Amino acid sequence: MSPTTLIFGGHGKVAQHLTRILTQQTTPAHTVHSIIRNADQSDTITSLGGKPIVQSIEESSVADFTATIKKTNPDFVVWSAGAGGGNPERTQAVDREGAIKSMDACAEAGVKRYIIVSALDVRDRENKPVPEWYDDESKRMSDRVWGAIEPYLKAKLAADRSLRMDNRRRGLEYTIVRPGGLSTEPGKGTVQAGKVRLGSMVSREDVARTVVAIMEDSGTVGLAFDVVGGGVPIKEAVATVANDKVDTFEGYY
Repeated sequence: MSPTTLIFGGHGKVAQHLTRILTQQTTPAHTVHSIIRNADQSDTITSLGGKPIVQSIEESSVADFTATIKKTNPDFVVWSAGAGGGNPERTQAVDREGAIKSMDACAEAGVKRYIIVSALDVRDRENKPVPEWYDDESKRMSDRVWGAIEPYLKAKLAADRSLRMDNRRRGLEYTIVRPGGLSTEPGKGTVQAGKVRLGSMVSREDVARTVVAIMEDSGTVGLAFDVVGGGVPIKEAVATVANDKVDTFEGYY
């Protein structure tokens, strides 16, 4: 029986790559249900092999999400939704509250495996130290990025913190993947994962393939790790993170 995956934010570019890879390039192929905001996005999802579900992340309650999860009965839930910056209120509603609602809904529905696409350098800059592996350029880059998109990064911090701190209640088997700046370049199939320095872009397609590698490696459960462009084959990079239990969020939230 083929695995089933439910993706929140299915029309996003990472999610589109993920849908195509899971339905067309993975053995066994996944059944992919994709939550999208607008019905006019349905054809795109269908063309990639996914099954679209039109549902508002902002307007849905935990009970609404729970019903969707129970109906689709996924083996994996992937949060890849985002407000896309701009409006701070919508950023809070999607990137923070929406993500937390999806976590609670997974717990209510009894679905364990939950993967969230977060972002590099999501951390408590006010109360925690700078990661010790950051060099001077990483510190400068961190200042620039936070200066540009602080509301987004704070929303992601709140969601990721809830995922980790409230998991005794939820009991999810979660992984947090934290990509750097995203490019539209074709994937290379290689990355750098774990403790990375800031400044390198990563292809959205390679982020999607990293999510697939996470799905296939149970050693990633409970970990949060960074990923940027690099030269290590994706499965190998993820396996090293899993074997070494690398976590780039612990101690920084």
